[in-house]
Amino acid sequence: MRGFKRISLLAVALMSSTAIVQAADIIPPMENFPSPAPEVVVDVSTGWYIRGDIGYAHMGVESVDYFQGAFQTGEFEQHDLDSSWTLQGGIGYQLTDYARVDLTLKQIWGADFTGSSAPAGSACNGAVPGGTTCEFSDNGELESATLLMANAYWDLGTYYSFTPYVGGGIGGAHVKWGDLNNDQICTPADATCDAEDFIHSGQDEWRFAWAVHAGASYDIKCDLKLDAGYSYTRIEGGSMFGTGVGAPGSSAPGVAAGGDGFDGGIDVHEGRVGLRYNLGGCSSPAPYIPPEVVYK
Repeated sequence: MRGFKRISLLAVALMSSTAIVQAADIIPPMENFPSPAPEVVVDVSTGWYIRGDIGYAHMGVESVDYFQGAFQTGEFEQHDLDSSWTLQGGIGYQLTDYARVDLTLKQIWGADFTGSSAPAGSACNGAVPGGTTCEFSDNGELESATLLMANAYWDLGTYYSFTPYVGGGIGGAHVKWGDLNNDQICTPADATCDAEDFIHSGQDEWRFAWAVHAGASYDIKCDLKLDAGYSYTRIEGGSMFGTGVGAPGSSAPGVAAGGDGFDGGIDVHEGRVGLRYNLGGCSSPAPYIPPEVVYK
């Protein structure tokens, strides 16, 4: 009887151990469960953006020379160009996180020009030194300058929503000068001398232009940036005014006198502020799809 009990207990123990082993085979190992993958952000924007800017430009003319035929006959001793407002629009493309390009069209509004084309104290109308002297007071206007520029920028990284950048551009500028009024002033006053006033017709033409830029943008929203910066633009020199004719009421109305004039180039120092809008919208997270569980 005792032997039978021992055999029964041994059989129960073997059956219990077999059941535990089978149960372990049903439950997959814990290491086979995949860990949650991090959220992956996919940029769904196209990279295209549009921009608009308003600015204020301080401008200067490098020099003004006038010619009689092919020969230079003089240079303005004084030449000042007022400041003016600017308006710009454009379209661009964000190439990478750091590089972008755009094409812009900028309008510079009218600015007054003043100058003098003969030094005070020079002999006038053949007068002997110490007698009647004269100078010419010149007044006109830069009616407009329209710039079409291709620009490239390098964004220097984003810090607390601010992104500083530098850049440059090349293109063309259509410069339109208004008529130049050339008034002769004599000392002491002389009725004949003071009546010799001339009008030079303003010239317009396309010229080469280049620019350098620096500034920073601020992320108002994920697809809208506030952009503020500085640009220096150099517009190369060209024709400024044509041969003068006597002004109505002068001593020789309609009579040609004086030569053509050329400016030595226009320097534009501009501060501007504007907005850039991303046409592709914002970046959005891609949905997480867990991998299929494989049981061993």
